[in-house]
Amino acid sequence: MDQRLRDYYIDSQVNNATPGQLLIMLYDCLLEHAELAVQEIHSPATPGDSRQAARQVSWCINVLTELNTCLRHGVEPKLCSVLSDLYRFFTRQLSDALETQQADKIREIVPLIQKLRNTWFEADRMAGKAQSGSIAIAA
Repeated sequence: MDQRLRDYYIDSQVNNATPGQLLIMLYDCLLEHAELAVQEIHSPATPGDSRQAARQVSWCINVLTELNTCLRHGVEPKLCSVLSDLYRFFTRQLSDALETQQADKIREIVPLIQKLRNTWFEADRMAGKAQSGSIAIAA
């Protein structure tokens, strides 16, 4: 598939997604780039060059920043506080992994991110059945 067609497909997916689906997309992006960061830290494409790892970590941190920004503390303050703390923890782990070149710091958080993603997926599925969209994220 050429890049233009791929971009059109992604734009279409994003523009037609529900808030819950957008959240899942962000988690999927975070997981994908976390895995790529692990690969680049563990065995960089160019030995001794950590720029690709830094790009992947930067993507992850950008996604975490977006996830944190979308929290609606006025709707569900306790949940948002816990999620915000988790996002900050993930950010620190990613930064530390890049700084120390220890991919294990990222490997430790990937299962936690996967569990969060799966939980939000299930919540979105259940919300779709109930047609009530009061989850703690902004549209």
